[in-house]
Amino acid sequence: MKHIFFYETGSGFPLIFLHGFCESSDIWMALSEELSDRYRIICPDLPGFGQSPLPEEPFSLQSIGDGLVAWLKNMDIDQCIVIGHSLGGYISLEILRKHPDFVAGIGLLNSSAFGDSQEKKDNRNKLIEFIDRNGVEPFINTFVPSLFYPPTIAKHQETLESISSKAMDIDPQSVMQYAAAMRERPDSVDLLHKYRDRIMLIAGEFDQNVPLEKSLQMKKILDDDNVSIVPDSAHMSLFEQSEMCYGAIRKFAGHLTAQP
Repeated sequence: MKHIFFYETGSGFPLIFLHGFCESSDIWMALSEELSDRYRIICPDLPGFGQSPLPEEPFSLQSIGDGLVAWLKNMDIDQCIVIGHSLGGYISLEILRKHPDFVAGIGLLNSSAFGDSQEKKDNRNKLIEFIDRNGVEPFINTFVPSLFYPPTIAKHQETLESISSKAMDIDPQSVMQYAAAMRERPDSVDLLHKYRDRIMLIAGEFDQNVPLEKSLQMKKILDDDNVSIVPDSAHMSLFEQSEMCYGAIRKFAGHLTAQP
């Protein structure tokens, strides 16, 4: 894996935060400040997003996860908690699948353990074709606003514009290749059963990308204490209900690391 751009703050047990599709490590800035009093916070730009270059060779979400684990081990990390937003959650599941001893636990923030339905796969294919024809800008103009809860989107206009502005610079190949990688990812519900007490779920009540029905199915499997259904939020609960998300993450990390 080529150079990975990241920022790091704090000290203590490592918490690794993986951003979502067409995002960057910047989404974790405020949360990092909240948690750096007790934890070593590491927030990378996933390869192909932010300031990290896209891999030259074909990749899967599993190979991205493998590369991140190797990179973290080179930073003298032998165990950590990995928390991912959306796409970052998919990669967190792949890390747990292949490197269960490396992670004390993972957090799924507006993410899902279910593989793509045929309809979702078809939509990924349509996105790839659209980006190939039209580039990134028209997609980002509609995609990023769709992540927010409409009744409160006006409160988050600055965040929305910041994410959109940075996303305009993404290489179209990154969008297309990650869309294909997400389409091909395996179903991971088996991991929820196997590691139910090591997985946190934070789900938006009105998330259109991960419908509440799917989140409630995951909730039935996981330890109830590790599940938060966030009211008045969609796919961007981290911003729409930030205090609730911060509290859930701090509680989960504290439980796994025996910290209050």
